[in-house]
Formats: sequence, C-alpha cells, structure tokens
Amino acid sequence: MAVGSLAFLAACGGDDASVDDGAITLGNSQWLDADRGEGLWNAVSAFEDASEHSVERVDYPSGEIATTLTTELGAGQGPDVMFIQDNVFESFVDAEFLEPLDDVVADAENLNETNDGGVSDGTQYGVAWQRAPFAVLYNQAHLDEAGIAMPETVDELIQNADVLSEELGIQGLGDPSPLVDDSRWLQHINIWTYGSGGSWSDGEGNLTIDTPENIEGVETIKELYDAGVFSEEGFHDSRGAFAQGQVGMVSEIGGGALVASLEGAVDPQDLHVAEHPMPEPAYHQQLYVAVNANSPNVEEAKEFVSWLLTDEGQEELREASGADPLATDVPVTDEFAAENPWAEGLLEIGYETQSTLIEGYELETTEIMTLVMDQVQEVLVNDVPAEEALAEAQAEAEELVGTGGE
Repeated sequence: MAVGSLAFLAACGGDDASVDDGAITLGNSQWLDADRGEGLWNAVSAFEDASEHSVERVDYPSGEIATTLTTELGAGQGPDVMFIQDNVFESFVDAEFLEPLDDVVADAENLNETNDGGVSDGTQYGVAWQRAPFAVLYNQAHLDEAGIAMPETVDELIQNADVLSEELGIQGLGDPSPLVDDSRWLQHINIWTYGSGGSWSDGEGNLTIDTPENIEGVETIKELYDAGVFSEEGFHDSRGAFAQGQVGMVSEIGGGALVASLEGAVDPQDLHVAEHPMPEPAYHQQLYVAVNANSPNVEEAKEFVSWLLTDEGQEELREASGADPLATDVPVTDEFAAENPWAEGLLEIGYETQSTLIEGYELETTEIMTLVMDQVQEVLVNDVPAEEALAEAQAEAEELVGTGGE
C-alpha cells in the first residue's frame, strides 16, 4: 500500500489524544458520511453511558483510510479501535498489527456468521461491524409509470432498462460501465460471475478463473455492455442521480438506499430492493471492528468491542446502520421497516451473498482481479471471446501467485 502522511494522525486527534485524556479513539471513514455518519457516531458514543470510559472519534476520508492506517500502525501509532474493510483487515492480520479478541468473543452471545471472516489461524482478530450486500435498488413509481415489473432475467433487465429510458427519459440501469469505473468493477464483476455460479478459487489452493461459470458471467456482462444499458457516469454520480429520481434501477448497498431515503427527492415508500436477475446471489462488502495491538489502551478498547456485541450495543448500532447485517441477528425495527420498504429485503439478501476475497489468496485478491478485469475489457472493447480472455487471466494469475505449471 502507498505510504500516507503521519501528520494526518495529529490532525485527527489520534493516538496522542488517547494518551492525554484517557479517551478510547475510534478510527473510521464512516464518521464523515452525510446523515448516517453522525448516527453511527452517536450509536458508539452510547458506550460512555455504559462504562467509565470516554470515546473520541478519528475521521478518515474513505479514499485514504487504508494507506493512512497502514502508515500509522507501521509506526506503532494509530487509533485504539478501527473499523475497516475485509481486504484491509487481512493485510493488518498479516502484518501483526491487530490484538487477538478471543476473550472478547468468548463472552459474547448470539454471534452470527458475519464474524467468521474475522478469524485467522484459529484466532479472532476482528468482529463484524457491518456487512454491505449489493442488490438491485429500484424506484417502484418509475416502474409503475412505465408499465413494467422488476426484471427476473437478464433479457428482461435489458428490455426494462430500455423502456425506462424511452418512456421516462431517465437512465434505466444506473450501474456504471466497466470502462468508466474499472476499480469498482474489481468487485462489481462478481454480481455476474457469482450470479452464474462462479468463483475464483476452489478453496484448496487452486485458482478457478477460466471455469464455464465465470465465462458465462463475463458473457453476460458483454451482453449488457453491447446493449448499451450501463451508465456512463461513475458510481457516486449514479448514486446521486438515483436519489434525485433520474435512475430507475441500480446495484446498491444499504448506504446508498439511505442516501436516497434521507437526502433524495424520491419518496422512500417508492424504494424497493430485489436480488439481481441471476441464478445465484451476488456479493457483499464486509467491515470489521479491530483493536490496535500497539494501543496504550488495549484492555479499554477490548471492553468497547465487548460492549458493542451486547444487545444494547447492537440495538444502538441497528438504529443508525439501517438494514446491514450486523454481528448478531438484531432485527430491523418495525418503525424503520415501515419507513423504508427496502430494509428487510436487503437484510435477508445480506445473509446469502458472498465475500469478494478470493479464498486462499485473500492478500492477492486485488492484484488477481486487476488481471481479470484487464482481460474483461478486452472482451468488451475488442470482442475477444470470454473463454480466451479468462484463460489468459488464469495463466497470468497463476504466474503472479507462483502456481503456474503445477
């Protein structure tokens, strides 16, 4: 990872503030999220009323949190508690930056499978903060006006996206083109490959990039691309356009649904969610709570994590988190579900989706998927057959990880 600036630590009030005033510092990029960020911070701040400790927020811009934390932890600094995505979590486990949490989870009750990825070599280094599953968020009012239903097949998705564009003058499908938002497509490809029953490894040390299922998934992407239904706007622009009623359907997570509900021009009652029109579920992003092994407040930090896993902590988080699966199966409140028709459906979908990390090659996932997407672009732009492109990606990835020829 690229090296960030240590000056950022002082600007955020990180490790030094923890030593000076005894507060437990909590580092997260989500504290900066519009609307939801304050709610999430208020949720974790409830720990102060349940303990003798205070908490202090450490803000990280989402595009900088990985590199900045890597620099800070490498220097033996950083916040006491971190809220990080699974790929960052894996790299921190590998670098021995994280404190084991076995004693914390030993006292916890009702933990669900979202915590399983926080275990490495039998040791628990993280617990689930939120899981963000991708599903199709759609505007029912637009579909009703156009006289169509939520599509159940890829052909229907193409047809209905065209109808929305022609009849209402809006973007039918808001998903960015792979040529516009290629970095996001390192994960977004899994909607169609996982959806076709594919995977990138067999879990036993073998990469499975050029399987028939993955080939079928890439051919589906090619079909959508050739049909012209992908948006030419980036992900965040498409999210904003959906919130303003200018998009009919989009692949989204709960955070995007909340943006549309809280900040948008659409009626939250018109927002609904469905699985992608594919045989198998898509993917999710997983965030973990982890404790800095070099924190001067390790025990206090672990006490915070322990509280977060209690019924009280989970209920506080549920109020602010929306419909993301949490560390326990705390339900969406009746009030939230009534105000947001998409909520319970998205929560259910979240327990069916898969991780984007390649089993057995978690640390190499980004590099491997970059090779895959380079070849997918050859399929889209130069009409290279998907079978040929993925065979090349398989060979390149095997060479990268050192398994070629075995």
